[in-house]
Amino acid sequence: MKNIKLRIVYLILGSALLLSALFVLAVNVIIPSHFVNEAKKALLNEAEYQNRAIPYTYDEPDYDENWEEGYFFTPSIVFLELEDGYRHNTWNRDTYRLEKKLLEYCAGRDITLGQCYTLKTDRHHLIFMSVQEEQDDWEKPYAYIMYIDIGPITHYIVTLNWAFFAVLLAISSVMCLLGFLFGRDIEKEAERQQTFFQNASHELKTPLMAIQGYAEGIQAGVMDTGSAAEVILKESDRMTELVDELLDISKIDMGRQPLTLSEMDVRELLYDSIRAVEPAAAGGIAIVPDFPEEPVMVSCDDTRLRRAVTNILSNGVRYARSELRLTCRADRRQVTIRIQDNGDGIAEADLPHIFDRFYMGKSGKSGIGLALTREIIHMHKGTIRAYNGDTGAVFEITLPRGR
Repeated sequence: MKNIKLRIVYLILGSALLLSALFVLAVNVIIPSHFVNEAKKALLNEAEYQNRAIPYTYDEPDYDENWEEGYFFTPSIVFLELEDGYRHNTWNRDTYRLEKKLLEYCAGRDITLGQCYTLKTDRHHLIFMSVQEEQDDWEKPYAYIMYIDIGPITHYIVTLNWAFFAVLLAISSVMCLLGFLFGRDIEKEAERQQTFFQNASHELKTPLMAIQGYAEGIQAGVMDTGSAAEVILKESDRMTELVDELLDISKIDMGRQPLTLSEMDVRELLYDSIRAVEPAAAGGIAIVPDFPEEPVMVSCDDTRLRRAVTNILSNGVRYARSELRLTCRADRRQVTIRIQDNGDGIAEADLPHIFDRFYMGKSGKSGIGLALTREIIHMHKGTIRAYNGDTGAVFEITLPRGR
């Protein structure tokens, strides 16, 4: 899973370009064409109404219902009377500049009556029609031009374009940044998962090779059956423990490991953990408990929390010289469990990674026990940290106080 972050960025940019193209097509082609058609319909409807010789009033009870409904641009129709054909009239220069341009445009062309035409200038977009009415009592036909200026709408569309592109640019920039960060996190998670499975395979392969080697020695008759069986059992237990830890942390990652919480005295849990590691400490490591006399109640999943504490104790027994001290203190808000050995401590380079999965530190050993411990403590809404004390390594667990 490489270059996921770039793929996400390209996808966002491609979507933004496609959206821009659709917007440009809609706003600059489809919508203006629609307004042009609506303007033409309004002019044709007005011309049809004018040629019926119906009084131009709203007071008539039987006026045409089509005129009442009209079209979108019907109220915007402007009438330009033609007194002397399409030649310039003597109007105010500033007031009638647009209509003079319209007359100049018509004077040089063969304008068909009753047909719509289009005239564009820098600021205007005219849809117009030349109309001529003849009545028996008129000396000459009455000629005029009806036009609608949709220029303000087209200019608004241009402004809308710039506003849209500005907003789209801002949104695309933010989305690209978020997509890049999200893709980077996905890549890191994929790399972490790949490293996790590689390390898990390596950890499982080590006891399997030992089991296979001793089994082959027994089969070939070159190895003592009793000692070989002891090693096989030891490595089998090691592999079983590792498989259980892998399954547990996998379930935690997938959210399928809910806690079964209950109120209990954490001192009992700590004593149980001490009894679990006493066989490993039989070689001269003294485990010294230091607990208060009154009960220390916490709300926890005793099975998982006991496993977390046992993992730390087992780790302490491995590195302690002669003593492993386990203390428990409580205040009104939280309970603090501290496990300290009198060994050489943790290398400064290893401290930031001590809870990473399969991290191999200065000792050359790797595993998943401390990583599982951290996940269990976090599930209890607690914290865990490791540091070097005066006489060795210290692991400190903080849990919310129970009732």
